[in-house]
Amino acid sequence: MAWLAELALLLIRALHLLVLAVAPTWLSPEPLPPPALALAGSLSAAALAAALGLSAWFAAHLETRLARNGAALLWLAIAVSLAAALYYRGPRAPLAQGAALVGVPLWAALATLAAAAAEHWLGSSFKHRRMGAAVAVVGLGSVQLLGAASLLGSPERMWWEALRRDGAHLRAVDELTRPLLDRSKPDELEGAAARCLKMHPLAAPAAAAAPATCACLALRAEARLRARKADAALRDAEAAHARCPEQKGARAALAEALAVAGRAERAEAEARAALAEGGDPSRLRYALALALERAGRLAEAREEAERAIAAGAGRQAQLLAGALAILAGDLEGATARLAPLVKQDPADAEALYNLALIADKRGDYNGARQGYLAALKADPRNADARYNVALLTFRAGVVEESRHHVRKFLDGFPEDPRGGQLAQATGTPLGAAAGGGALPSRSGAPRVPRAPEAPDASRRSAPQDAAASSGAR
Repeated sequence: MAWLAELALLLIRALHLLVLAVAPTWLSPEPLPPPALALAGSLSAAALAAALGLSAWFAAHLETRLARNGAALLWLAIAVSLAAALYYRGPRAPLAQGAALVGVPLWAALATLAAAAAEHWLGSSFKHRRMGAAVAVVGLGSVQLLGAASLLGSPERMWWEALRRDGAHLRAVDELTRPLLDRSKPDELEGAAARCLKMHPLAAPAAAAAPATCACLALRAEARLRARKADAALRDAEAAHARCPEQKGARAALAEALAVAGRAERAEAEARAALAEGGDPSRLRYALALALERAGRLAEAREEAERAIAAGAGRQAQLLAGALAILAGDLEGATARLAPLVKQDPADAEALYNLALIADKRGDYNGARQGYLAALKADPRNADARYNVALLTFRAGVVEESRHHVRKFLDGFPEDPRGGQLAQATGTPLGAAAGGGALPSRSGAPRVPRAPEAPDASRRSAPQDAAASSGAR
């Protein structure tokens, strides 16, 4: 029955906490549930009962107040371990967060029992025998707990330690990477993946690979998608899926990487197959939306992006939904999707850029200019924001500011073919070159050329014909 399983798990965790309080580095801070839950729960109950029984026997045998106090403190420590195991679980894990709480009464109990034992067995020839025994035990406890303070004081370090000890600990991978996935920090994400792969390297044979190896390969694929390294991301995603075909996260990463790499048909097939097998709908519907966008089926893509958001997808799906709404001409719907992203993170460069593009399309010069500049402040490498603000100011007749941005564009993005066209159209004396069209950022996705609207002084009031940043990694 469910309550018996919960009781067994509580007893296992309580015993684990007691051991961690004695020696915090002996065991994993958050172990995986044992495969034989009933057996492990029975053994834990027996161990806890033995500790209670032995302490009671000790107090009765010595018949001293010190022994009775030590037994009472041990009972208190076990009660605290049960309470801490009940509290530090689920979202409050890792379990070792309760080790310091349990350690105070536990080491006090051990010190008191040691003093009682020294008084009874060492005899009167040993001066300060009680004090000496108690101080020795307290000193040992202090060394143990203080030495592990940096570990016990940081849930992040505890999750890393749990992952180091157990390569099957996919929950540790999730806990460590979920905050990074919510932020647009590909370098941090790739660094976390590299650290994970160092613990569980790719050198292991595929048949013996730790599940964490595949999970961290998929994580590195996501980081590389966000860093605009589509080919490298696809290699990682394919390797992760080949090693661990049963791992749903690896398949979701593969579907997304295929979409970003422009293989829309295969990406759609992978995403739909994984959805049929019960994969994470938030990630898979987002990958499916990307595939449909790449295939030019924008209305279907927008529907899937909305479904992904409803299933719990975060920033990337909202950014994609906002971009697709802009392409559909639904500026109100796009604003509704994008504004919360900027409220949540005022330095979200892609959301800022898209909101500036909305203002641009509405003819709001000040709003568009401020938005593009805010996007550039958040991400100076945002070529599209630099390009658009150069066009915007030129069309408004602010020629010197426009030329300033053109020079910045040429200096910052010398390989971008739009630079020559921009310099020529604005009369910036830096040479002209054949330029491409105005293409917006697609967060690392291969860019599909769209018919450009060339900058023209005679059309200064018209906003640039550009798509929004879609959030594709």
